[in-house]
Amino acid sequence: MKLVIISGSARPNRQSHKIAVEVISRLRSIETVQPFLLDVREDRLPLLESIYRNHPEPTDTMHYWKNQLDQAAAILFVSPEHNASYPGALKNALDYFYEEYKNKPMGIVAVSSGALGGIHAVSALQQFCLKVGGLVFPGYLITPKVQSLFDTDGTLSDLSYASRLDKFLQQFIDFASKHG
Repeated sequence: MKLVIISGSARPNRQSHKIAVEVISRLRSIETVQPFLLDVREDRLPLLESIYRNHPEPTDTMHYWKNQLDQAAAILFVSPEHNASYPGALKNALDYFYEEYKNKPMGIVAVSSGALGGIHAVSALQQFCLKVGGLVFPGYLITPKVQSLFDTDGTLSDLSYASRLDKFLQQFIDFASKHG
């Protein structure tokens, strides 16, 4: 199963991207899953003027995103919380597409430096997923105080979070396998 992970922050020193990289690393150890990363910082889409389907001159990056989303059996968002929602860069990227999401299992990992772990980003992304016809995984993973989860080498050092992440990923894969 091809699982596209979308890393949703374009900021320098982004902490949520560490979680996206950790997700990819853990998914690579699962034989039935082929994880693939789409990154709003590295794979920048221009400011939305026209959705992909109606765009008069889609860029190579637009074609790239569309191709990856078309091939995806499921999509997992890893997003920080910005102003009680998800980041504008992620919104801009996601809004280029619509049909590409229909009936695809979608999961959410939210990230925050605060104690609530990005719960408002979860809520906003769930609404997005429903609007575009995705199959929203009812579970989600919040990531509070992300700055304390990794050691100075960038290794995930919080064993409790690692356990929660593994459990979430397995539940999402099971859901995606049944509904994809």
